[in-house]
Amino acid sequence: MAAKHTTLADVCLVLEGTYPYVSGGVSTWVHQIMGMFPDLNFAIFYLGAQKDASCQMKYELPPNLVALEEVYLFDLKVNDGGILGGMGVRWQPFYESVRKLGVRLPEGDAHDLELLRSILAHITNNSRISFDTFWRNESTWGVVRELYDRYAPDESFIDFFWTLRFLVQPLWKLARAMHRMPEAKIYHTACTGYAGLAAALASAERGKPLVLTEHGIYLRERIADICRSPWIPDQLVRHPNLNEPLGSLRRLWIGFFDVVGRLCYTQSSDIVSLFGKNALAQQHFGADAGRMTIIPNGIRTEAFEPVMLRRVERRIAQPGSQVVGFLGRVVSIKDVKTLLRAAAKVCAVLPAAKFIIGGPPDEEPEYVRECLDLKAQLGLQDRVSFIGPVKRDAFLVEIDVMILSSISEGLPFVIIESLAAGVPVVSTDVGACSELLRGRPDESPALGEAGLIAEIGNSDELAAHLVRVLTDANLLESLSQAGLQRVKQLYQEHTVQESYRDLYQKHLDRLSVVVGH
Repeated sequence: MAAKHTTLADVCLVLEGTYPYVSGGVSTWVHQIMGMFPDLNFAIFYLGAQKDASCQMKYELPPNLVALEEVYLFDLKVNDGGILGGMGVRWQPFYESVRKLGVRLPEGDAHDLELLRSILAHITNNSRISFDTFWRNESTWGVVRELYDRYAPDESFIDFFWTLRFLVQPLWKLARAMHRMPEAKIYHTACTGYAGLAAALASAERGKPLVLTEHGIYLRERIADICRSPWIPDQLVRHPNLNEPLGSLRRLWIGFFDVVGRLCYTQSSDIVSLFGKNALAQQHFGADAGRMTIIPNGIRTEAFEPVMLRRVERRIAQPGSQVVGFLGRVVSIKDVKTLLRAAAKVCAVLPAAKFIIGGPPDEEPEYVRECLDLKAQLGLQDRVSFIGPVKRDAFLVEIDVMILSSISEGLPFVIIESLAAGVPVVSTDVGACSELLRGRPDESPALGEAGLIAEIGNSDELAAHLVRVLTDANLLESLSQAGLQRVKQLYQEHTVQESYRDLYQKHLDRLSVVVGH
């Protein structure tokens, strides 16, 4: 869908692989932000990997969304708009800029952003040249050889050639699509990466402020993906360097996302963190502490009161219930396999225990198949149910404990929603989970634990925590009460709304002053 641009947007949300096609925490936040401010017009510039005709929107678009543009960066079946033809001398400034960018390791500063703008603008302004023509050009070949000699001389040149092509082609597609970026008074992105780069370029080109709300740490998640990715080749070496265990090609990808993240941090007027530990990680990766503020996720806690009452009634009617729930996308970053291993250990101790796994299974179908195979191998056919997408409130009523086994998170809505419904949580120590369950440093008075924390990937510890909560009614009740109080005090939607209202209004007021003069 590409909504017509009926009006100048107040805020353009620049998103990558989330709303409105993928459910989850970031998409929940996007939908919430637009709903919080019905008086503002929003636009969305959506970046996806490949167009899937069977993919359906997971959300009903709000009436204040005035434009939606979609760009697919890795869809090789989509023509980039160019034709085969010669490039000529007019491309020499392009190659000069590329050489300037590659003469030193880019740092993601304002100088690099201007160079990259000039490079991508050349691609945009010469739209009759196809990517294949560009990539087969003699001058391109010369630059590729220079970069190979400088950064990866010990690697296979063929592997380097194709790695660099896969790295450059989405940038080419992004450059060709930047003219479709909706006009807006404020650009607001939910991550660094390709979306952050697109937002930074639009902000710099149009002289409009950029706001970044980074839910997880994009670079950290990409590093994890790159380190375990099977499609990036590793060159065999006779004498491995223990100080740099990753091969040059993996370091090339990591370096790319590092620079892209720094470009977004450099251009952002405001950098929002969901919690303190995330803010420190952002600073480590290049964010300016002076432009940072913390705005957590929040919910309307009163909406969960009926859910909590129904849950209490259900537990009274079913004494001794031992139902563990997982609610989220069935994807590798959620580490559902560790959850299944923990489930096997719990079920070996508690014959009545059951596990319900709710959430969409369509994002990583191969991983889902592996999880189902593991479930069978562990003998959990009658003890673990994968039930697919489910209504949140009904799900929360039916469970006694929520489990989160992720290897990476920001500030998960599923935890604050569970706590608001009186459901205690057992979680891995990722993102803001520890402060959600154990309390923030500034919490006064201290409310106590609302759940238990385990190490990432530790199925033994997860299982032990689950057994403890499921067999100790007093502990379950105390965790439940602490969670209710913490969410009501610290994670209310109206507080989030006030914070973003202040942030948006600051920029809108400044723009009004400029226009007035």
